[in-house]
Amino acid sequence: MHASLARRLTWAAAVSWIAAWFLPVIDDISGWQAFRYAVSSIWAYQGHQSSEVEDAVPHVLSALSNVAFIILAAHVELGRVTRPGTFLRIAIACLMLNLYWVVQLFRDGSADDLQIGYYVWLAAFALLVVSGVSIHRTSRTPTAGTPA
Repeated sequence: MHASLARRLTWAAAVSWIAAWFLPVIDDISGWQAFRYAVSSIWAYQGHQSSEVEDAVPHVLSALSNVAFIILAAHVELGRVTRPGTFLRIAIACLMLNLYWVVQLFRDGSADDLQIGYYVWLAAFALLVVSGVSIHRTSRTPTAGTPA
């Protein structure tokens, strides 16, 4: 039952994640455009290129969390989560990393500028964490009379 729950949660996460790419994130910038801005320090976008390392590192890592999302979701869908603890740790790390944006904008006094796309994207990572919790709990459940 938990594996089925994990798959349903992952599907909900994937739908949210895909929707977030097209929803406005900030200043009428859609999710995919925000992704391009995040990686602009290594891949210039519309003349925008970040040169400050302290900003570039979390921006690029946040963008790379999308790659991790795809890999993690694929592992759940294919039933290939062999290390549930590692899966859960990576999902939590991605979620925490992506909270950078709301914290940074809160510090700048512009957190109110964040729009629905950011929160849907963040919710997708949160759903992936919940899926990971479900998988992790299932991995410790004894089956067929054998100890966990």
